[in-house]
Amino acid sequence: MNSSLRRGYHISDMRTLSLVVALSLALPSLAPAQVSTVDEGTFTITRGGTRPSDRIGQESFTIRRTRGPGGDVVVANATVTFDTERLAPALRTDTSFSPLAYEVEVRTGANVERLRGRIGGGRFSAQLKSAKGESSKEYIVSDGALILDDDIFHQYYFLVQRARGGSATIPVVIPRRNLQETMRIQAGANEQVRVGTTSVEARHYTIQEPSGATRQVWADAQGRVLKVQLDGGNITATRDELPR
Repeated sequence: MNSSLRRGYHISDMRTLSLVVALSLALPSLAPAQVSTVDEGTFTITRGGTRPSDRIGQESFTIRRTRGPGGDVVVANATVTFDTERLAPALRTDTSFSPLAYEVEVRTGANVERLRGRIGGGRFSAQLKSAKGESSKEYIVSDGALILDDDIFHQYYFLVQRARGGSATIPVVIPRRNLQETMRIQAGANEQVRVGTTSVEARHYTIQEPSGATRQVWADAQGRVLKVQLDGGNITATRDELPR
């Protein structure tokens, strides 16, 4: 399977996705009062419909807020599985959801690649390690940029939080494509969304890319993502259960 569900970008040897959370991004061992769960759950990912045969993957994720000596941070981890492919991103942000660090490891059988990125001083610095060696890339990012990696669905939570009840123009860093795009997110009307066996009301958000392509997101009153639809690839990710 192509490493992107939506588009034909290519990064050498990154077609099979298996990301391991690095120690620098893992949640520290803290007392329960210092860590609160913002959201957690699972998405079923389908292509073209809702029949069992249309299922192509699943995502399991957690978003937690952690109190630290330098202030609160938000840590988001996930495991995304497509057939034999696995993706487990680790993102750390400040309380405005601006990224502090992001790591991704790609495993294809015995082959392992790891992308490690940090944002500071208006730049995104990325380092890729693989069996072929190491390479680095650095590029300028705008103030207030968010992380939205391809094929990962819980990260839409951060865009929704920036546009709660209205609209926003948001610079978005796409780490595995080594680029930044400016996306426009517009809050629409409430609509009925089916989650599991229940139909619930959710706010509909439309995200427009510079190319004109759109993505559709439905979120509850707290901005927790219930459903994502990627128009270009006919891909849908839907929560298996309502947030608690």
